[in-house]
Amino acid sequence: MKSKPFLVYPCILFLVVFLIDKIFLLPIFHEEFLQAGNSVFYHQRKVLRDRLIKDERLKETNLALVFGDSRSYPYSEIGIPENVRKDWSLYNFSGPQGIPMYSFISLKRILDSGIKPNLVILSLSPEAFDDSKGFIGSPFLRMGCDSECRDLVWNDIPLKNKWEFFLDKLFAIRSVELNLSLFFSRLKSGKLKEYKAFYNQEFQLINYSKGEYLMYATTANPVEKLRKDTARVGALYMRSFILGESQFPYLKKITELAEENGFQLVVVWPKVYGEYYKYYEKYDIANIWWRKLVGEEKLRNVTFLNMNERNSCDLFNDASHQSVFCFVEQMDLIWKIYSEKVAKK
Repeated sequence: MKSKPFLVYPCILFLVVFLIDKIFLLPIFHEEFLQAGNSVFYHQRKVLRDRLIKDERLKETNLALVFGDSRSYPYSEIGIPENVRKDWSLYNFSGPQGIPMYSFISLKRILDSGIKPNLVILSLSPEAFDDSKGFIGSPFLRMGCDSECRDLVWNDIPLKNKWEFFLDKLFAIRSVELNLSLFFSRLKSGKLKEYKAFYNQEFQLINYSKGEYLMYATTANPVEKLRKDTARVGALYMRSFILGESQFPYLKKITELAEENGFQLVVVWPKVYGEYYKYYEKYDIANIWWRKLVGEEKLRNVTFLNMNERNSCDLFNDASHQSVFCFVEQMDLIWKIYSEKVAKK
């Protein structure tokens, strides 16, 4: 080795890079390091939970909570039927690619804090039940699951995601998902402070109300764009769709929370663009996924709604997201069901 010192150089380089990588273990990169999109939403949901717990108005109103993925962003107080709107508070905790594991953890922590909802809307999409698509590892494990959360879900995490989590610990920069183009853009424009929520405009927009994101999917796009997006999303999610098993136990846990705590749970299958729904039909999603979801057991406090059958609105932002203008009809239906359920008690 003394005669060939260059053989040592790669080892030295690896050691130096490995040590530099440990900078990304600092709390600044994991407590409040807002880049864009996912990290903003997942941080805001933690802030929103604290706001919910401190909300004095809950003493005077009923409480509705929303969980799910981006397809449920538009559920908001302004969509509640006008004749009962003043009697309700609604907090929306849906998150980007929010899988049932994330919804369960979020709901359980709210319940553990002493907050008792009257109604919970849980939006579920078949794509979230495909363990091969990586939603468990990112964003859930990276952004929505701390050590306490991991203790609860670890046994149900697929081996592949456990391995990726190990790599995140070994190479910390992986878990940060550092967006270099955003970093240099902020550096160039003198906006590095936007990594903090107080200065981040995207965070302020979402945090302005109670978690709903009405700016998302406000446009109803023409058929040509919807068809192109259908081909893209269909190829990405449906042609390789594999129904996993990791998420079903968490739907069951959520239904058990509804029965134990006495709130009404409405499980929604969001409506998608008609051409994209044909992919669902081609791969028999209604039988393979939805029927398994609903199951044979009839639960007093749980209602399952397939909005592809129950919602008449045909305005779409893209292949898998309805326009926000469609949610008034949906919320009218949900509140009607809630009223009927409560009246029967």
